[in-house]
Formats: sequence, structure tokens, C-alpha cells
Amino acid sequence: MKTVRAASLLLALVCATGHASVKPNAAAAPLQQEGKSLFAQGKYKDAIAKFQEAAKADPAASEPLSAIANVLMAAASQAQGDAKVRLRQQSESVARQALTLGPDDPLAQEVLRNLLDETPPPLHLATPAAWKAMQEGEVLFQSGKPAEALVKYDEAARLDPLYSSAEVYAGDCYFAQKKWPEAEERFRKATEIEPLNGQAWRFLSDALQWQQKLNAAEAALFGGIAAQPSQLPTWDKLAALRNKVGYPMTALHLQRKASVKLDANGKFVINLDSEFSGNNGKMVADGAMWLAYATFEVNARQKNLQDKVADQPFAIEVASWRSALQVIDEVVANGGADIQDPALLNIRMLAKANQLETGLMLLQYRESWRAEFEAWKKANPNGIRKFVNTYALRP
Repeated sequence: MKTVRAASLLLALVCATGHASVKPNAAAAPLQQEGKSLFAQGKYKDAIAKFQEAAKADPAASEPLSAIANVLMAAASQAQGDAKVRLRQQSESVARQALTLGPDDPLAQEVLRNLLDETPPPLHLATPAAWKAMQEGEVLFQSGKPAEALVKYDEAARLDPLYSSAEVYAGDCYFAQKKWPEAEERFRKATEIEPLNGQAWRFLSDALQWQQKLNAAEAALFGGIAAQPSQLPTWDKLAALRNKVGYPMTALHLQRKASVKLDANGKFVINLDSEFSGNNGKMVADGAMWLAYATFEVNARQKNLQDKVADQPFAIEVASWRSALQVIDEVVANGGADIQDPALLNIRMLAKANQLETGLMLLQYRESWRAEFEAWKKANPNGIRKFVNTYALRP
């Protein structure tokens, strides 16, 4: 049920405050809005049909495709078996298509994040009564009635004071009317209710930027990263803000080219990217590094399985990278080719600077690492800003 709720509200949460994406043209915009309204009412097939019409009316816009991907993800959360797998695959495919049109499309980014890391952040799940009020408010909001929607969002907040998203949606109502101080107040209240609500921090930053409170806006973005480092729209906004003042950031753009899966027979299988299967000499070292990375993961998880011990995902991740880097160091020391992928070179740079754990937490975060991340934040209260100031890296 939590997945359904998150997916069905994600569209408005991401889009309402005007994040960067390729928006539909004048012909497609009304169709896009109709699709949003239908989705808010739970009419998934009709919503997809409208978003498809919008995509046809403006083939260059990313938003219709990212909206379709979000609906498919919501449908997948309600499906079972092969249907669930198929819908998730379709959702991922369409989200990636959207990103080819708008590389920073926030909804497409969030859909992919949710598909690739199914563990949700530890946020409060609304009571049924509060959820119902929120859904009613969303239908009103998508119908162009922010004042009426606000009444419903306030009702949801009263019914469940721990539900921070009710305050976020209330803030959206003010934001849509360009009432920046009022929007700021509600977004800030959401961060106080649930400091791990990354979207609340990001929207707070939006409201602050419109008021030219740039230092506070940047601080809010760091709050969003501290809440959930894997939300790429937050990093996009931080990079844009820093670029304006002459401190550009570099995206790591690490594409994982090896994965480990447990097959139907209970055996771990390594899937290595096809680019390493030929005789492309330029990629030999990169392939060797990814193979070493995956091999360590297999060995560690196999041992845990045999010993009936639960995996510690972050510990395995760090150890896998250390093992892979050691293999490459030995290859180079013996006169072999060095790695060439800039992302892998940055990972090695961080490891040599004793920043591997920090870099992985911030640039490759997974929700299964939450305990280690919270402990790191407690031990390093200014660690995120220090890392960004020192290395200017982002996911």
C-alpha cells in the first residue's frame, strides 16, 4: 500500500514547484494537465491515453513520457507476478526515453530511483483518513483549484500531524499562487515534522530562491541531500545554484557495468556488460575491475548464505570496490593497462584520499545503507558540505 501511495502522489510532488524539464508546448499542455487530473482520480488507463496524446502533440517534451512512466510504476505496485515485472520494465524504459529528451527531468529521475531502489525512506505512512483527504485535495489541485485544495491538505495535516507531505502539498498551493513566504513556512514545517523528507527540503529551497535568500536556499538543498542522497533533482538544483556563483560541480555518471543476481537454483550469477565481451583492448582494465568488483560480492554473499548470516549491503559494497581497486593496482604495477572510465578514476581518487565510504554514501546511495549513513552524519555533522566543497562531485 505504501508503494501505491508514493507512486500516485509523486507526479504532483515533483512537478508542482516547477522543476527543470522539457515542458509540453501550447498544444500539448492542456492534454498533459488532463492526464494529471485523471491520474489523481486513479484512472490510470485514461491518464496514460492523455499523456500519450500530449506526447504526440509535442514529441520533444519529456514531461508526457515521464508522467507515463510514473503511471506504469503505480500500476506495477498493484500488480502481481509477470504483470508486475512487465509493468516495471515498461516504466523503466519510458522513463529512460524521457531522460533522452530532458536529461534533468525530475519525475523521470525519481521514477528510476524508485524502480532501482525499492526500499522506501523511513517516512511516516499517512492514516487512511488523512490519505483520503490528500487524494481529494490532489484532484482539486490538478483541476486548477489551489485554494480549495489547500482546505483538504490542511484537513489531512489535522487528521495526521505526523504526515509531513500534507504540509508539502499545502506549500505547493501557496507556491502555485507565487506566495513565496507562505510556501516557505509550510515547506519548512514539513522538514521539521520529518527531517528525512528530501522533497520538502528541495521545495523549501525553491521558495527561498524566489525570495533571493540564496544562502538559505543552498542550506536547504544540503538538508535534502542529508535526507536522501539518491534524489537527483536535489543535486541538480545544488549544481545549478553553485554554477551561478562560479563553483561548478562534476557529475560522477557512474554506470554500473556488472551486477549480481541470485538465480532460480539459488546460485549467484554475474552479469557483465556486453562491451567487455569482445576484444576491445581499451576497455580490458575497466572490464577486469568490474569483474573483480562483482566477484567479491558473489563470494561475500555466498559465504553469508552458507553461514546463514544476513548481508550487510554497505560493508559488501565498500569491500567490493576495495578489492576491485587492488586488482587494478596490481595489473598496472605489472605493466598492464590502466582503467579509463572517468567515473572509475574518480572512485579511485576518492579511495586514495580515504574518502571511499563517504563518496559511495553520497554519490551511489541506496536506502539499505540508511543505518550507516545516519551514523556517518552524526559523526560528521558538516561532512556533506565539506565533501562537496572539496571535490565538487555529484551523482
